[in-house]
Amino acid sequence: MESPYTLPNGLIIRVVDTATAGRALGNAVQSWHEGATEPLFYGSEGRPEGVVISFDQWAEYVTLKEDAEDDRRRLEGVRRRLANTGPEDYVSFEDAAREGGWDLDVPPGPADDPDSRP
Repeated sequence: MESPYTLPNGLIIRVVDTATAGRALGNAVQSWHEGATEPLFYGSEGRPEGVVISFDQWAEYVTLKEDAEDDRRRLEGVRRRLANTGPEDYVSFEDAAREGGWDLDVPPGPADDPDSRP
């Protein structure tokens, strides 16, 4: 049995009952081998209780979660610095970036080349 379910953002997903999901798992895996990315949502009474995704999707989500956690940590550091310092406590961008754990190992662009300045 399959039921539509509307997520808070308005997206509609198809939710299958658990028994159907078990039978459909082989088809889902085969479709992932063929390049599809559609997750398999399952639950009871048309309400999602779980989702099965490909390993590649899971690995991407883990990376995104880690990036979001890093961003939250950096944001908290910036908020602490702004709350506890004044203009007299100036810190250069490079020093603040190092403190925040940002990777500044970016090749210089044309504007950074003193020979290319007018």
